[in-house]
Amino acid sequence: MTKTNKVDVVICGEVITLKSNEEEAHLQRIARYIDRKLVELSETNASASINERVRTLLIALNVADDYFKASDSLARTKATNEKYVHELGRMQQEYAMLKEKFHEMQAELALTKAKLDSFVAEYEKHHAKDGANVLPLFRKINTK
Repeated sequence: MTKTNKVDVVICGEVITLKSNEEEAHLQRIARYIDRKLVELSETNASASINERVRTLLIALNVADDYFKASDSLARTKATNEKYVHELGRMQQEYAMLKEKFHEMQAELALTKAKLDSFVAEYEKHHAKDGANVLPLFRKINTK
């Protein structure tokens, strides 16, 4: 069972007791927000001549405006996030493909080196004269 909290908040200098399942810090934050909206409205010259009902409606309109702007911003952020997630997925696929290609090329290089070593050994076996060896020449070329 959820605990009901009684929280005293101050709005326009008036203490109001709220009963809610929400945490006190959350309720205090909301009260400060509404208090700021009331202060903003009272700071305008037009607010002096309006009745309490119109004043309440103006506050509600201001709060709704903030809500819809935040909601729109959140929707844009979610859309951007989805775009980045899609791009990340594409990049991960590309990375996996490039990694596979790299390993294939490494295997091809190792095979080519083995064939070359075999060729050099066979050449030296049949063509070396007076202890001459082509291997140092190959190594010199291979390190460039």
